This record gives sequence, C-alpha cells and structure tokens, in this order.
Amino acid sequence: MTAPPLLRIRNLSVRFADRRGGIFRRRSTLAIHDIDLDIQAGETFCLLGESGSGKTTLASAILGLHPFHAGQIAHNGSTINRSNDTAHQRLRADCQMVFQSPAASLNPHLTLQQSIEEPLGAKGMGSSRRRETVCELAGLAGLSEDLLGRRPGEVSGGQNQRACIARALSTRPKLLVLDEPLTALDAVARQQIVALLCRLKEAFRLTYFLITHDLALASQIGTHVAVMYLGTLVEQAPAASFFAHPYHPYAQALLSSVLRPGLWQGERIVLHGELPSLKHPPDGCVFHPRCVRHLSVCTHTAPLPRVVGGGHTVCCHLFNGRPAGNNIREQRQ
Repeated sequence: MTAPPLLRIRNLSVRFADRRGGIFRRRSTLAIHDIDLDIQAGETFCLLGESGSGKTTLASAILGLHPFHAGQIAHNGSTINRSNDTAHQRLRADCQMVFQSPAASLNPHLTLQQSIEEPLGAKGMGSSRRRETVCELAGLAGLSEDLLGRRPGEVSGGQNQRACIARALSTRPKLLVLDEPLTALDAVARQQIVALLCRLKEAFRLTYFLITHDLALASQIGTHVAVMYLGTLVEQAPAASFFAHPYHPYAQALLSSVLRPGLWQGERIVLHGELPSLKHPPDGCVFHPRCVRHLSVCTHTAPLPRVVGGGHTVCCHLFNGRPAGNNIREQRQ
C-alpha cells in the first residue's frame, strides 16, 4: 500500500485584499487559483516559474503565513481548513523556511549564534544545551565556530545562508521550504550550498519544497516538478519526464532559455510581452496572450489538467490526454 503524501493540497486559492476599494467597496485579487499538488516524503519538489507567478504566495499559504480563502491542505492525515489553527500549528512545527535573502532573514543586531539559538530557546532548551546544539548544527551546515560570534554584516552571503539553514534545522523539521535559496549568492557559494543541501537531505531524511526560477538547479536535484504561471499550475511531472519532454508552451519556453548543454534540444523560444497583471488576468488560458501556438478556444476557455504520461499532467488545449481528475497522487503512481 502506498504511503500518503507528506503534504496534500487540493483546490487551494488565495486572494489579496485591495485596500483602494474602501470599506464599503472592498475588492480582492486572486493571487493563486485552484492549486492541486502532492509532496511525497523524501522528495525534492520543485516549483518553477517567473517572478510574480505566485510561487512564494503558495508557500506562504501552506505555512500559514498568509490565509487561503478556498481549498484544503492535508498534513500527515490532518486536514487544514481556513479555520483549523491547531492543525496548521502542527504543520508549522514540522516545516521550516529558508528565504531568498539570507542577510534580510537574520537580525542584523544578533550574532549568528544568537540567531540559530532563537528557536531552541522557544522550545525551552537550557543555555548550555543550546550552545552545544548550535555548535553541532553549525558544523553540519559547514559554518565554522569562529564565525558564530559575528553578525550578518560581518560575514559573506554564503555564510549567512549556512546560518539560516542551521537555524531551520534546529527544530528538526520534516519539510524545508527553500525560497530561491541561491539567488543572492555568487557562483562558488551556490555550488557549496547545493552540495550542502544534498548532504543534509540524506542525513536528516528531509523533504524539500524548492521554489526557484533556476531550471538547471531543478534538473540537478529535483525529483518532481510543477510549473506555475500567473497563479495557476500549468504542468506537473516527475523531473525526469519533465526535462525529457515538457509539453506546455510556457514550460518549453522556460527550458529553452537555460544555458546548459543537453537540457533543451530545440530552438530558443522567446516569450514576448510581460506577465499580465493579477488584477486583470486574461480570459481563457492565462498564457494565451504570450503563446504563439494558441487556438481560438484558448481565448475564452481555461484548459483542464490532462494526463499525457506516467504522472505527467498539463493544462493546455493543444494536448488531448485523458482527464486528470482530482487525485494527483494516483497520477504519480
């Protein structure tokens, strides 16, 4: 019998309030719409897309940092509805987030040791045990003890990110949400952090939810891939299947832009125009204004998920696979 996913998301939607509507004409903007995905224990699930596509909003909703107005999140058999604070607290206890900018994630007035210690103090751990644990975590994260007394502004970006990772591990989470963890780093630090994340995943039996626009990174460490565009998932697949044959025109355009030999065999696909505004999304398929292959149906009817291969689904009128239904886990078996 197949184990249930560590995290199951169904029909999740998030709205942002528009304050300019006033008290009596309060408006809202749909930021992410009807998201379905499963994250299995032990995998590295990669969420891909341009800046502004809704990737971080989805992660924030999962962790309870932003409310969701529709849908469900299930964690280890416990369903989290909008009002289920207790279940969301249990999810947050099992999850930690590593943010894009390590310097902005750390208090500039605290030393790295104090920042790593904070979650341990909240758990009631004694001071001597906290110091031992901080040194242990710093060593696992590749951060030398002589740097623990320094503040974020006194060390490099890579060292700050190691401190952030050590702090995230201090609560012994099962799931790490990695929000563009390499963006603020130089090339050498990026390689070192990738190697570190791979080692820690094995050592702690972690599950990663990696938010990134770096398809080369996703191809290197990802086990499953989902592509988001304007708050909507347009393609999901096992990583090997996705990188061998991306179906959605947007996914193909993203992959064609990667300067890595062998990752894309076709011609370069250039997207014209900008990402549309969430306040005024296109009718039909949200990608059709930028898609050179769009059909007339794309302008007025949103495509439904279709299964095009083993665990591979795509939302596109160009492909006539069988209907995906609502059970993403069954598609992935």
